[in-house]
Amino acid sequence: MALGIALAVHLACAVGATAVFWMPIAARKGGPLHVTAGRLYVRLIYLTAATGAPLAVWLFARAAEPGARRTAAFLAYLITILVMPVFHGVRVARAARAGTRVASPLHTALSLAAIAAGVVLFVFAVAWREWPYALLSPVGPLMGARALRYSSRWIFPGSETAYGNRGKSTGKNFGWREEHIVAMLVSGIAVHTALLVFGLGRTLHLQLSGAASYVPWLLPALVGLPLLVWQVRKERARHATTAPPVRTSPQP
Repeated sequence: MALGIALAVHLACAVGATAVFWMPIAARKGGPLHVTAGRLYVRLIYLTAATGAPLAVWLFARAAEPGARRTAAFLAYLITILVMPVFHGVRVARAARAGTRVASPLHTALSLAAIAAGVVLFVFAVAWREWPYALLSPVGPLMGARALRYSSRWIFPGSETAYGNRGKSTGKNFGWREEHIVAMLVSGIAVHTALLVFGLGRTLHLQLSGAASYVPWLLPALVGLPLLVWQVRKERARHATTAPPVRTSPQP
């Protein structure tokens, strides 16, 4: 009974997160709808992870065959790459506004966990010959390394960062919006992938074969990555028009 309730809540949160995900993207960045929908999305992602974690443990412990244990291990990895980018994206935005550090023990732990989980998953995916798992395994290391790199360079507003001296000259860090966009869009790709893979296979019992079996694994990335590139280009174009020119010393 309790397991059924947890599964129902988990699916409801996952479906809700995939629906709400599109609202902050369509809304004006920084506007009331963007902020409100973004906060709701974050809560739904955390609830999805909180209800998915015990399900993964239960599935692994009660698995009657190796395939179920592999599924449980992959579900645990998905939870990691859901939570870590969202936590990073939210922390980047809050740190930029409040003038606090991005790095923290929890931020570092989640970033390292994403890196380790991706490496471990890739090794086992190759051993298991589970190629869809191998396809998604780089997400954790890439996002974890990116988060650690960003947090080590961005300390407080007014500091010199990887984005050049523009932040130093104005007292603001113009790169945080791009970092926030990348992190949240990656989390959106992950939750859409999880919903398609587990929703079609486990909930609806729809089994695809041949090349079609890769569609749930690849479709979110095929839609999400071009969207990510477009959003980043928009942000860089906005940055180019709003940031003041870098001051240079006059030549003697």
